[in-house]
Amino acid sequence: MRTRVGVNSYIVREISGHGIPIEELDVDLIELGFDDIEVLTEEGINWSSLDLLSTLNVGFTIHSPTSDGRTIAVDLGRYSRRNIRIMENVFRIAQALNARYVVIHGGDIHESYHKAFINTKRQLMELATIAEEYGVKLVIENLLDNRIGTFPHEFIPMFEDNVGFCFDIGHAFITARKYGLDVGSFLTLSPEHVHLHDNMGIRDEHRAIGEGKIPLFVFREILEKGPRNVILEIRRYSSEDSILRSIEFVRRRAVKYAVKV
Repeated sequence: MRTRVGVNSYIVREISGHGIPIEELDVDLIELGFDDIEVLTEEGINWSSLDLLSTLNVGFTIHSPTSDGRTIAVDLGRYSRRNIRIMENVFRIAQALNARYVVIHGGDIHESYHKAFINTKRQLMELATIAEEYGVKLVIENLLDNRIGTFPHEFIPMFEDNVGFCFDIGHAFITARKYGLDVGSFLTLSPEHVHLHDNMGIRDEHRAIGEGKIPLFVFREILEKGPRNVILEIRRYSSEDSILRSIEFVRRRAVKYAVKV
């Protein structure tokens, strides 16, 4: 199965006003972030913004609202029917855009790790069932400290019907350096959705590939696993060319490893 290559909506000029026009990016997918265009608010779906997205002639994946979202936020660390209501609107948007995958974060840890873990799992299982009704699959992403999903073992109880793994190399690299882990331990979870970006090993900078300290062979190892979707989740870059070089790096290797398989 061919790996589909995409970018986050922040660097698509038609969506956020930043970055590069979609025609120049020449990607298979855009991962829609709700801080980049006001398509979802507490009041509901902005159908005119959604109509604009549907004219871009590209595939979509969706990144669900996060706990620190500026436009709208979801925190599975607290049990709330509001979370479920917002996420059902996310699934409606995914269905309208024919997006098969929705990335979701584990909850923030507030007064109790265990409570946040149980709240995350309970809501994730409910959301997975609802998502399936809309033809959508949830993929839960590895994160950084103070959120559920920092370490590989936390994901195993989450993997049930209609829940897969989204591997974020930037987050994993920071975690591995801080705690002495092997980044490869995340790959044993067989990610089908991947976020690629670079950093200096301290902060979540979302740099273009090659503009941080993550070794290039790590990116190659990830691509060799043949994930279904690879999203370049870039927010900091030295030039527009660095974005295009990152896309080309991924595309060449995705084709190479697909041929090998």
